[in-house]
Amino acid sequence: MLTPLITLVLGPAVAAAVGMLMVLGEAFGEVPGVCAKTLADNRCEEITLEVVGQHLSVFGVLWLGLWLLPWWRGLRRVRIGIAVLACLVLVAAPLRMN
Repeated sequence: MLTPLITLVLGPAVAAAVGMLMVLGEAFGEVPGVCAKTLADNRCEEITLEVVGQHLSVFGVLWLGLWLLPWWRGLRRVRIGIAVLACLVLVAAPLRMN
């Protein structure tokens, strides 16, 4: 039972830390790289929400998969692999925004 709970707490925390480090490393006021194509249309907010929504929905599916996976001892590595993959999906969101 700890794997899904730790994933739910640790994944967003690591993604937020990566996002904050990326914001602090860059100059404030710059347009994110994902918004460069839509700058003329002023659609940066929509693109940003789309990217974040995609990553959150994949994370949600993987996290629910952790609960649906049987709790057999032989599937421990599979559960840990899915948990790591779910965390990587969340961490990829701020990296993709850059």
